[in-house]
Amino acid sequence: MSSWKLAGSAAGLLCALLICSSCGDTYRPVANPIISPGGNPQPINYAYILFTNPNGPGGVPGDGTLEQIDVSGDSVTLDVQVGRNPVYASFTGTSTGEIFTANEEDGSVTQQSFLDVQPPSVITLPPGAQPVSLGGTQASAVYVVDTVQPSACPNGAVDVMTIGGVVTSTVCVGKNPVAITQLPNGGLVYIMNQSDNTVSVIDPISVQVIATIPVGTSPVWASSNLNGSYVLVVNKGSNNLTAINTSNNTTTTIPVGTAPNYSFFDSNRNRLYVTNGGSNDVTVLDLSQGAPKVLVPSVKMGTAGNPAVDPTSVVALQDGSRYYVANTGTNNVSVVDANSNTLVATTTTNPISLGAAASTAQPLWIESEPTSTKVYVTTPAPPVGAYQSYNVNGAPGVTIIQTSDNSISNFLQAPQTDPNCQVNPNTNPPMTCTYQTPLQILTVAR
Repeated sequence: MSSWKLAGSAAGLLCALLICSSCGDTYRPVANPIISPGGNPQPINYAYILFTNPNGPGGVPGDGTLEQIDVSGDSVTLDVQVGRNPVYASFTGTSTGEIFTANEEDGSVTQQSFLDVQPPSVITLPPGAQPVSLGGTQASAVYVVDTVQPSACPNGAVDVMTIGGVVTSTVCVGKNPVAITQLPNGGLVYIMNQSDNTVSVIDPISVQVIATIPVGTSPVWASSNLNGSYVLVVNKGSNNLTAINTSNNTTTTIPVGTAPNYSFFDSNRNRLYVTNGGSNDVTVLDLSQGAPKVLVPSVKMGTAGNPAVDPTSVVALQDGSRYYVANTGTNNVSVVDANSNTLVATTTTNPISLGAAASTAQPLWIESEPTSTKVYVTTPAPPVGAYQSYNVNGAPGVTIIQTSDNSISNFLQAPQTDPNCQVNPNTNPPMTCTYQTPLQILTVAR
């Protein structure tokens, strides 16, 4: 499980996004917070793709892959083997060269340094732990969210782990925690507990829960503003946000669209973009005037006769000029002008098609790189017969969009589930290989 290898060519990308939208009563958000680390600028030239491997060799879940991409040439420079069924990866603390991966199937965390390219470290969590998210803004600690941990906290737990990979304590939180955000510079830690509609607040000094805050129904995601004065919790079940004033933990409810599932904070414009999967739109909030307020209640995705369905992820370019919305149901990307909050007239279609919609819709993860010239989006495998010219094998992977004209400039195929499989079109029937699933994209944090 801890092997690693250099990749000599662009061998594949991205995995099925951190969620299984119906695992029992659990909704896992499309993404979990990537916390701003700052620090070493070296990784600015790279994007990182997390792939899961639900049907590995022998038909059982296999080890996933964390892949490093050279942004300048969109080539694969490193493949790192992580644990079984990875569900989330994050930069943490002050180093953008360290990435931690939560591996749900084997209850572990993989730590990989991309600064010195050493083999990954594997940290085993307490017995029964099922990690679904992790993160933090401290230089010395990582917070790992476990949906269950029977040995200590049957409802849900947070394992506090040193950057060196030692679990120092376990904190019991609410029922079925699914997401985490920590205030800037190692401030308070907020844990979204989906099944009891609360947020647990952990003091990083005492490493104890100091408050439990009631929020809306089914909290699945949260973002903080630039100075950490507010945490905004996305409540999928009650169609609203809960704005937590972090100075006193008082709350305000803000209506948004139907079934909100994700939010993205744009530090350039001091705005929050919220994707609403049920109403097929985006709500835009202004965070520049103290208390958050709705700027635009609904920006509809898609065009007449070609509506977007189920937006699940959004990213703003670092220059603040546009934001890009990934639409799961129709497997496409909408481009929106951030000045007017209207769809951009592009030289290609808008939305930008990623191919025919997959037979089984998968959540899409979308991310931009720091120069605002490219956007990366996870892409599920299209149904048989719907292969695109940039994806001749019809495999899942990552589609790369060039922002100058919003055209597709490249596609990176996902790694195979079995690295020893060889495609042979001359056999009868043709010998084919299966692929890992693109799940998440990380670029240097903003």
